[in-house]
Amino acid sequence: MSNPAIVVGSQALHATGYALGVALDGASSATLVYFGDGAISEGDVSEAFGFAASYAVPVVFFCQNNQWAISEPVRVQSHASIAQRGQGYGIPGIQVDGNDVLAVLAATRLALARAYAGQGPTLVEAVTYRMGPHTTSDDPTRYRSRAEEELWRAKDPLVRLRRLLRAEGASDDTFEERVDAAADDAAAALRAGCLGMADPEPETLFDHVYAAPHPLLEAERADYLSYLTELDDGEFNDHDDDDDVDEDGLS
Repeated sequence: MSNPAIVVGSQALHATGYALGVALDGASSATLVYFGDGAISEGDVSEAFGFAASYAVPVVFFCQNNQWAISEPVRVQSHASIAQRGQGYGIPGIQVDGNDVLAVLAATRLALARAYAGQGPTLVEAVTYRMGPHTTSDDPTRYRSRAEEELWRAKDPLVRLRRLLRAEGASDDTFEERVDAAADDAAAALRAGCLGMADPEPETLFDHVYAAPHPLLEAERADYLSYLTELDDGEFNDHDDDDDVDEDGLS
């Protein structure tokens, strides 16, 4: 299941609720949820930890600690390692080198094995680094040094894995070219699929919120549809911007 979330940290609650539902249905499954070091300061994540621990929910909390929450370093948010955050809730934590692909795979498998065995949640902290800016308007040179970036650039996980595969005789130029081509094809197909999707109807916002019809939600849906109708009728566009002049003739 893939569930992207825009609200920082809210996906931890989504994953906890989903995993609990799956467990109550008697299915053998586990949920893996990813979030960044900035999300660890959100109340939603703390609530998810508490609930997951109380009910031994089969969920793995995976924190991608890239050192920077926009311009705030992780040391400002947490004076201890993020992996230790779970201890107060009774959740074991694992700190792993986030730039070591095999180490991350091993830690993830261990945490998922605990969840499948009914031993409850695990918190995994993968220590990595955000190489680029937070957004297109961000300038990371204002709050961190080039030397720090270069230090982490040398730890690039793709370069490290490529070197390992080469050393083990499991990769060569031809293999890497096939991998690059397959990745480019997958990215192109994903972009084409997203761009080709029809825009959803606005009222579908209210679909799949509850398993059964809910009167409050239906009332909100009706109000929203009425609002959209008023927009279509132009009731909120009854004046032209060019006529927006006060009594003194000043715009």
